[in-house]
Amino acid sequence: MVVPYESLYRKVQIVLQSKLEEFQLYEYDAITSEQLWMYCVEKKWRKQVIEELPLHVVVSAIFSVKPSEILNYAQVKDLQSINGMMELSTEELEELLGTEKKITL
Repeated sequence: MVVPYESLYRKVQIVLQSKLEEFQLYEYDAITSEQLWMYCVEKKWRKQVIEELPLHVVVSAIFSVKPSEILNYAQVKDLQSINGMMELSTEELEELLGTEKKITL
């Protein structure tokens, strides 16, 4: 897997590994360093210029991540990708959601 900001990713590899060991203590063994990194890039730092972040800010953000945040984020991404593949029409969505069309005169 190609990770964005690879040089920064390599610099904080030991921090990522330490956080994953903490996750393993709580029996979250399925989370990888790439998933943790992508969560930080796409969620924690999405509105920031990552190349300009001080190293201590990057490290602090990684250490502040909770396993539930990553799992919730992954679920949302999965649902978004499923929704994108389905390409339902407006009528199909309304039928699924049980919304009724309003008749205007």
